[in-house]
Amino acid sequence: MMNSRTPLPPRAKEALDVLRSPVENAGGELPRERAHSVIASECGEVSAEALLNILHNRGYIYYVGEQIRIT
Repeated sequence: MMNSRTPLPPRAKEALDVLRSPVENAGGELPRERAHSVIASECGEVSAEALLNILHNRGYIYYVGEQIRIT
């Protein structure tokens, strides 16, 4: 089966990689504010919101209330 998701730009891929471990360690979901902080610590505060938007818009993460889950 082909992956139908749009490929990520390098910075967004880095952000997704940074999120994986904290999300897994938290039982599969992470509060949005915490996810923002995790990305900001690695990729910069200014980029964090834009990177979360890219990940969400391209289907790599989704929201359940204020929690982020990785697809």
